[in-house]
Amino acid sequence: MQRAPNHPSEAQRIAELLRFDVLDSEDEKAFDELTELASHICQTPISLISLIDTDRQWFKSRVGIDAQETPREQAFCAHAILQPGLFEVPDALKDARFADNPLVQGDPDIRFYAGAPLVTSKGLPIGTLCVIDKTAKTLSVQQKRALEILANQVMGQLELRLNYKKLQQASEERQKIFSVIGHDLRSPFNGILGLSQLLYEKASVMSHEQTKDMAGHIYGSSLQVFQIIDELMQWTQQRLGRTVSNVEPCSLMKAVNDTLGLLKDAITLKQLACDVNIEPHIDVLADGAILKTILRNLLNNAIKYSNEGGMIRIDAQVESDHMSISIEDQGSGVSPHVIEQLFNNTVESEVDTEGLKGSGIGLSLCAELIATQGGSIRVDETYTQGARIIFTLPSST
Repeated sequence: MQRAPNHPSEAQRIAELLRFDVLDSEDEKAFDELTELASHICQTPISLISLIDTDRQWFKSRVGIDAQETPREQAFCAHAILQPGLFEVPDALKDARFADNPLVQGDPDIRFYAGAPLVTSKGLPIGTLCVIDKTAKTLSVQQKRALEILANQVMGQLELRLNYKKLQQASEERQKIFSVIGHDLRSPFNGILGLSQLLYEKASVMSHEQTKDMAGHIYGSSLQVFQIIDELMQWTQQRLGRTVSNVEPCSLMKAVNDTLGLLKDAITLKQLACDVNIEPHIDVLADGAILKTILRNLLNNAIKYSNEGGMIRIDAQVESDHMSISIEDQGSGVSPHVIEQLFNNTVESEVDTEGLKGSGIGLSLCAELIATQGGSIRVDETYTQGARIIFTLPSST
């Protein structure tokens, strides 16, 4: 048995296959009808929509067999994707590539095979629509053309399926954005409006300290509104694929200092101390703008949940080929029931020191952005003095 070599553009081909998010999905009528039609037109007992994964061929649809996948080294379809147009094997027993193949020597006793490649818009084959018989034969010109047309229809269905999923996701994201706007923005805006009205009506009889205290609360609510809007903008851009990454060596110390400078007013408002323990020469491989977005969101979170007069600590150390960066606060910490979902999606976050809840968009956004930079993020569950978030990025050294 001769195993088919990998496609010349194997990495790109696999990426295209994964883009359709179809592997191991449920049976679907639209695909089953096409395999049934192929089997009928070509007068074969077996017809398959076969997708060639890294080490297997997986059947999106099948007629005439029960197996859902077979090893790639046994796949006729792995040979079929290496050439343009229809691939036909009239008699597998007489073909040195397949004569001793387990699928020929045993069930399903393949003798005849014909496969039309499933080619994406980028010109890369991700599998085939194939027909199989237990007796040697050839297809007529009309049958070959029909099989190729049906293969194009399979690709059309895959594209429709992908676009439908994207539309569903876009609808879900839109609903999440509306939910966040309605939930997260209402509270701080109500605070701003209420305090502003009180200040307007009572300013003449309020003491200097009362006025200063009220102005501080208005300022704090305004900062929260700004943070939520900023996170929403970043999150929406990331979900719509508009965040373009330009990875290069970046000074971690400079990025941290720039971010702390941006957040200076919020830090001062809570009278927080910041302890930065980062070597000046340390560089990470990342997009500079994305790195600052990650730091801004994590530090905003630390400020939000810190008690007045507390401390925020930022550490970094080299570990093998990556940099481990931690940001810790002395707040109330993260509840165990929240940790598991914290970076997977938007979740209702804990109540901050002002008594307000958030949506968790900031941490979800961080997880997505860090992943684009080749890093990871987690909560240090051994830290009990507050919350410690640790994320990694590739080191430039």
